[in-house]
Amino acid sequence: MTAASTADGAALRPRPGQGRVQPLLTAALALAIFLFDTFSPMKIAVAVLYAIVILMSVGFLDRRGVKLAALGCGGLTVVGFLVGLRQTGFEAHLLRGVVSLSSIAIATVLAQRSQAATTVLRDSERRWRGIFQSVGVAIWEEDFTRVQRLFEDLARQGVPDLRRRLEDDHRLVERCIALMRTVDANDAAVRLVGATDAADAIAGRARIFLPETVRSWRDLLIALAEGRPSFAGETVLQTLGGERRAVLLTATFPGDGVRSTALLSAVDITERQALAEARAELAHVSRVVTLGELTASIAHEVKQPLAAIVTDAQACLRWLDRPVPALDEARACAGRIAGQANRADHVVQRLRDLTRKAEPERVAVDLDAVIGEAVELMRQEIADHGVALHLRLAPGLPPVSGDRIQLQQVLINLMVNAVQAMATTPRRELTIETREGEAGEVLVLVGDSGVGLTAEELPRLFAPFRTTKPGGMGLGLSICRSIVESHGGRIRASRNAEAGLTLQVALPATDRGTA
Repeated sequence: MTAASTADGAALRPRPGQGRVQPLLTAALALAIFLFDTFSPMKIAVAVLYAIVILMSVGFLDRRGVKLAALGCGGLTVVGFLVGLRQTGFEAHLLRGVVSLSSIAIATVLAQRSQAATTVLRDSERRWRGIFQSVGVAIWEEDFTRVQRLFEDLARQGVPDLRRRLEDDHRLVERCIALMRTVDANDAAVRLVGATDAADAIAGRARIFLPETVRSWRDLLIALAEGRPSFAGETVLQTLGGERRAVLLTATFPGDGVRSTALLSAVDITERQALAEARAELAHVSRVVTLGELTASIAHEVKQPLAAIVTDAQACLRWLDRPVPALDEARACAGRIAGQANRADHVVQRLRDLTRKAEPERVAVDLDAVIGEAVELMRQEIADHGVALHLRLAPGLPPVSGDRIQLQQVLINLMVNAVQAMATTPRRELTIETREGEAGEVLVLVGDSGVGLTAEELPRLFAPFRTTKPGGMGLGLSICRSIVESHGGRIRASRNAEAGLTLQVALPATDRGTA
């Protein structure tokens, strides 16, 4: 016998301390059936009751033992048949014997199948428990039986929209959380919450909840009420020691209608979140540094409308100081003053947007409009360097989903790099082009006629702290790549046929209907 079969057999033997009551009852029943079958004058196949003996033996014998018990029952049936020949006819007695042996054989086959299925089930449970405990992700097993009953009661009471009810009724959410029962927690969950063991982690469940956690439980309960197979979201937990941990919370709900427990997993993303915050801080610093480099261009953008306002205001006063005031001309001057003031306000607002420190906001963004705003901020810088700007913006492009300020930062950085790359070249042409790419993408191409890069330098273009500019930090293009990739896009550079580089940004387009 192999080690595996030995383990299977051992798994089916009675547990220590189980007692011998069941084996004795089984043996007594077998003896009673034998005596009744052998000496009873009744002409019935009493030996078929040996099937009960075989099925009872499954509870305390292994597979080999059940086979031996079946052979024993078959032997008793044969003995009873031979003894009974003295009292009844051969043919009738033979028929009862065949029926009895057939029932014993069928019961044996069923018992063997039951033991095999039980072995598979126990092995599966053993493997599941091993995976549950050894996996490096924190997992809780939650019983939602009472929560589902509450949902059913609310449906019978005529609650039309359970989602709306959960969103509006905070007490219902707290009631559902109280009805949930934590069945088990693995070792990773114990470590995550700072508990001593699984029982400690389960008992301290209420202490790890924060207001953000309760909001995530509400969304999880909505997913359960709507019959969704799973749920995922970011939230915050508190360890039993009081430390806040950012986690990615996921749940897989049973879909077979039989099991009532669900697996909840939590992945600690505290360090990842801190890294994202550091990257956002670095991107903000990069924006401020870039604006510092564009001081002359920004000053010109603000100075132009202010100078126009002064000129129009003086003209308006002259029209009003005439013996017969020229009201139409004065009104026109006042209108131009208002227009120039709005222009100055827009410049200041764009500067405030670029320098503000806020969470990224994903909305439908028209890239052509973003390019137009970036060009306005860069116009004087471009003119001061004697660069010819060519805009080739495709009409009717679909919007992209992203943060307007971050995308504007990418475009300004690309234009600044292109202008600076052409500082020592006689021909200075900056081309910005948009078009629709493959697979539902919007492409932005920023090309220059600058000094370019060698084939060896090109792969390191987006590496952090790599720069060809005196005094440069080497972070601009690295941050651009980080922003583009966080938007689900990609950025790459290619050498132009004549001179310079073209940087291509590809961003996934959003549905026009959602813009």
